[in-house]
Amino acid sequence: MKKLLAMILVLALSLTALTACGNKAKDEPSNGENVIGDTSNESDTEEKEDEAEKPVEEEPVEEEPVMDLGGMEIIIGDWWSSQEPAEPTNAMEEATLEYRQMIQEKYNFTIKQVAVSDWDGMQELFTTSTMAEDPAAHVFLLAPDWVSQPLANGLLYDLSTLESLDFTEDKWISNVTEKMTFGDSVYGMNAGKAEPKLGVFWNKRLFQEAGLNPELPYDLQASGEWTWGKFEEIAAKLTQDYNNDGIMDTYAMVSFSIDLFRGAVTSNDARFIGKDDSGKYYNGTLEPNFLEAMQWAVGLIEKGYEMPTPEDANWDWFISAFHDAKVAMRFAEVYNVSSLQDMDDDWGFVLPPKGPKAANYSAYFSDNVAVIPSSYDKETANKIAFAYNLWTEPTPGYDDPEAWKDNYYTKFRDERAVDETLTLMYDTAIENNDSVGMVYGTSYGDFAWNTYALVETPAEKIEQMQSVWQALIDDANK
Repeated sequence: MKKLLAMILVLALSLTALTACGNKAKDEPSNGENVIGDTSNESDTEEKEDEAEKPVEEEPVEEEPVMDLGGMEIIIGDWWSSQEPAEPTNAMEEATLEYRQMIQEKYNFTIKQVAVSDWDGMQELFTTSTMAEDPAAHVFLLAPDWVSQPLANGLLYDLSTLESLDFTEDKWISNVTEKMTFGDSVYGMNAGKAEPKLGVFWNKRLFQEAGLNPELPYDLQASGEWTWGKFEEIAAKLTQDYNNDGIMDTYAMVSFSIDLFRGAVTSNDARFIGKDDSGKYYNGTLEPNFLEAMQWAVGLIEKGYEMPTPEDANWDWFISAFHDAKVAMRFAEVYNVSSLQDMDDDWGFVLPPKGPKAANYSAYFSDNVAVIPSSYDKETANKIAFAYNLWTEPTPGYDDPEAWKDNYYTKFRDERAVDETLTLMYDTAIENNDSVGMVYGTSYGDFAWNTYALVETPAEKIEQMQSVWQALIDDANK
């Protein structure tokens, strides 16, 4: 028994010693070196390195098949584009051309934008060709005033049903999308940068001769003081009879009647026809802000600031009156810069002055509307929408948010028009959209013609128009 106990004790001590040695071998010495003869760390490291060098096998990803439009030829129809595209004149235009060639090759289609009619015939061509189920274009570009009747007659495709179009994307012009949205349906679109619209041009030389700082409108706009009151103060100084013969030698202003009245309305948080949150149209001429704006505009004429229409003058005589420095200011849209390129005097451009009911400067936008005829079947409409969506994508590599300015710098005489006025129009001015034209049968001229000629007062004209316009609005709301 003693011998047996001694042997068990020796065996237990041996096992304890072996366990201690094993643990010691696995522990890393404090000096960071391996114990002599111990290769356990080396083998573990080699195994990990071997595993790291082995390529990781990834699950195969199925690529989405490229859509094939089957060689479809798509026409975007307008009233101004040439039959052959112009050659690129700068790097961006070259990149755009390359991008559009790429998408046509990749998705097997061709697309081009050409004039399919002139201005006078565009409305009729769209209506007749769509009703005949043989549209003259796959996508039509229509002026905003042309869409109300085709919309009411069911000739516009509901774009919200086409999966290729996502109107939450930033590229779509919001004023067009909002105007063409009814409930969950969207019937028109436009992509890119909204076209800048109405403001006031002025002749810098005539300002200087009247003792005014030629940059004054810019400075007043920048300080927030460009108001109706300041506009009138300036107009009084610019209307001059220099030789005291009782005939004015220079007038403060002249404008197309619609531009003058639309500028006044826009600047006072008013509108001719509005659209409420439920999508229904209403008569904006009945609101106090509208009457106040019209009375101010008519007051400018009554006070003699507006140059009278010469006898036997053409309807567009006001264009040359400003160009030839017979007047110092003009309410007009931005596209009129084309008529001022050869003007001798320098000129500037600001937003309409603020009315008393406006919280900030206001701007209105009214861009052309791209529509797909409703006569196409769903499959064809989807292909058209797919191609048009690609066509209107921003040019890759040219997504600089300031790039839009480059085109306008060449059209204006000074950078302030672009850096201050147009930037203000896009960034901080209140967007004031008017729905005239969306109600078929209404137009700005209904109010403007006799009121501008001082045949009727604004209040009289509003009263005269009320029943007619209300009937048209009620019909549109159906």
